[in-house]
Amino acid sequence: MAESQAHGNKFEDVVTLQRTKLSKTEYDKLKKSGYTSPFDLVDGLIVNYNGSIKTTGSNTICCSDILRMMNHTGEYRMVVGCYDQINNKQKHFHTQYEFFVKPEDYSILWGNNNVEITEGYVNKVKSVNYKDRSEVLEYRTPEKRDVWLKELNWDSNGLMRPNPKVDSSQTRVQCSMHLDRLLESGIEYTKTDIDMTIESKPRKRNKK
Repeated sequence: MAESQAHGNKFEDVVTLQRTKLSKTEYDKLKKSGYTSPFDLVDGLIVNYNGSIKTTGSNTICCSDILRMMNHTGEYRMVVGCYDQINNKQKHFHTQYEFFVKPEDYSILWGNNNVEITEGYVNKVKSVNYKDRSEVLEYRTPEKRDVWLKELNWDSNGLMRPNPKVDSSQTRVQCSMHLDRLLESGIEYTKTDIDMTIESKPRKRNKK
């Protein structure tokens, strides 16, 4: 497990246990796709909704593969645990938001962007030769990526933003959005104060 994901999995384990009476590992075994399932909580498996569990220590909510997120078509819930890093060893989760995303909210998340536009951007990112250092450095310039988005007429009014990754082993495109914009978007949500501390160091990103 990557260190950058470990704390998220610990929080997911707590939420999964609260809602299913099973650990994350036990619950994943019930899924057809196991831990690679599109949702952390699956409608019909103990719970009656699809749910995604995220964590953030800032204003950014990092999500999964952008095309997989865009291909969600029904209702789902997004549980977001907000934490503060303490003493370089622990994360204190203080707030939990639960967003109830409906099909009519998809235009808020994605604006006028569709699968065709998104696939075009993903294909451009995947065309970068991650083994060629000079090509990777060129790709990382904001100007290069902005040009690609402009060429594809990417609608920046949607909350979701492409989050491309090019490192020494692969190229891929995930997505992310800002929590403050999500809270102001009109998508229904609940807010709960929590008090939970998890042993976890600051996120360590893979070197690119």
